[in-house]
Amino acid sequence: MTKGWENLDGNGHYWSGQPGQMPPGYGPSPTDPLVSVDFSGWFGRGTALVRQVWKPALLLHAAVAVPIFALSVPAQSNLMREQEAVMETQRLLPDRTPPLGDLMLAVGLVFAVALAVCVLYLVATSATVQLTVQAATGRPISLGAAVRTGLRRAPALLGWALLSVPIALVAALLCVLPIFYVIAVLAVLPVVVTVERGEGIARCFQLFHTDLGVSVSRIATVYGITIGAGLSLGVLSIAISALTGPTVGAIVDAVLNALVTVAFGVAGTVFLVTAYADMRARREPFSTAHLTNV
Repeated sequence: MTKGWENLDGNGHYWSGQPGQMPPGYGPSPTDPLVSVDFSGWFGRGTALVRQVWKPALLLHAAVAVPIFALSVPAQSNLMREQEAVMETQRLLPDRTPPLGDLMLAVGLVFAVALAVCVLYLVATSATVQLTVQAATGRPISLGAAVRTGLRRAPALLGWALLSVPIALVAALLCVLPIFYVIAVLAVLPVVVTVERGEGIARCFQLFHTDLGVSVSRIATVYGITIGAGLSLGVLSIAISALTGPTVGAIVDAVLNALVTVAFGVAGTVFLVTAYADMRARREPFSTAHLTNV
């Protein structure tokens, strides 16, 4: 360790009292599996790591997608039926207030399912982060060990995720740009919570603002590709729903959403890990070796 630099967090992560300053002569190795000096290096590292972990990551996210699909489709279909029933009652009896009890129960069921889906997705995302760390640090890739890590980090992940909801709501109320900003900042939250004990939302803001060019370019690329794919499949879903009816449309929509979610969970998470590494390396001395014991 360079003289004058202190171990501040107990995890072997070193930095000075001046965030963003590197010790003299410090720099990650050009062959570091995670940290890159430019966009091309970041994309190449992400692609290489996707090739290493895609099989266990795909198995994991496909397995998670099954219960998510089994829970989401009935809940959404039930909500749509109750909405149609209320609208039909209003049409036939415009002077009477339709009974809303069943509709409220359907809404509550959707929220309960959404929470369960959130937990499953967070566990899978954390496990994929761990798979990426295993590959980057040269350890044997173990899906079982990765899932155990995801389960251990699930309470912290859920807590930080729920805490981020009011932040996102405030940003959404302010304008379009603030919500995009908050989404971009919190993109690496699952990575931060998985590899840095006790860190969360504040850490994401610190990392994001150290080098905005690096942060924005990486995060915008990951989400830009994801949003483009989602919009394309959304148009297809609307067309199918118009031709087949709302029930079949809900099933098709759930399947297409599951495909996007699985693809993002497998590839997008890996690229977010490499984005996190680049962001962190701009703030403090950091290399892949710091994650050996994660």
